[in-house]
Amino acid sequence: MSRENYSKYLQNKDSDILHSTGYSNSRLGAQIPVQTYPNLSFDAMTIVGNLNKINAQKLSEFMSTEPQIRLWDILQTKFKAKALQEKVYIEYDKVKADTWDRRNMRVEFNPNKLTHEEMLWLKQNIIDYMEDDGFTRIDLAFDLEDDLSNYYAMTDKAVKKTVFYGRNGKPETKYFGVRDSDRFIRIYNKKKERKDNADIEIKSEHLWRVEIELKRNMVDMWDGCFDDLHILKPDYTTIEKATERHTIMALLFDENEWGKLERRRKYKMRKLMKNISPIDLTELMKLTLKENENQLQQHLNFWLGETIVWNKKQKNAYQNLLKV
Repeated sequence: MSRENYSKYLQNKDSDILHSTGYSNSRLGAQIPVQTYPNLSFDAMTIVGNLNKINAQKLSEFMSTEPQIRLWDILQTKFKAKALQEKVYIEYDKVKADTWDRRNMRVEFNPNKLTHEEMLWLKQNIIDYMEDDGFTRIDLAFDLEDDLSNYYAMTDKAVKKTVFYGRNGKPETKYFGVRDSDRFIRIYNKKKERKDNADIEIKSEHLWRVEIELKRNMVDMWDGCFDDLHILKPDYTTIEKATERHTIMALLFDENEWGKLERRRKYKMRKLMKNISPIDLTELMKLTLKENENQLQQHLNFWLGETIVWNKKQKNAYQNLLKV
């Protein structure tokens, strides 16, 4: 099939809806105030695959003349590129891949920043050249119209915590875990980020984002990424004993304090931590994820093989989500 005919095929093939976000509140209204419903989306993706010799040559020829692509570091067995106004990063390196026994091409992008037409263009003209392709990174983003500055993330194991404070002395960004781990958690003030980076004013009083960055083995477990995770807001007044209250405060301030506790004490403190928060956002996020599981899976399927075409209503719904 020629690429021209394939393009027409993409536009006309009947298939399921690609609709990456937009939660349903049918089961949540009785439990959670409306303003705390999260908007859910995939915020970043990395797809890797292999280019065979023929496809590498075809893709290189296409990219060298395509005005939407900027190429550099070009050799016979490698190239780097950015596409669609720098919104997509592409890298091919056969020698490095053979040396490290890994796939030779990588494509990185944020689907929230791509229009419907750009998504089709990227899939048809870049990703479809790859064989044995799959995801090595997926970021799930939950946007909440609440102040999350006092929330923290807790897992079954102690995780490193990094906090960045604003001029008012309040936390603006929190990292839980390390960048190279299979799961990395960010909680940050999305309203301030939008104002600082794009000079966009958000009407809501608060807009915070919880991002769950999943890599390697965790990518295939994206729908169960909360199984050992709790996102809590501590209420220290619920702890009667002063010694326990001070211990909990120290543990939340510095994760290295966990190493000073013996095993039974650690177990007791973890149990106590889970019970000092009147709210566990994880339960809300689990429900939101479950409500949207089918749409999210369709989105993933689209990039790895299934062609999904939106009607006008579906396209408008997706574009509205990009305004958040």
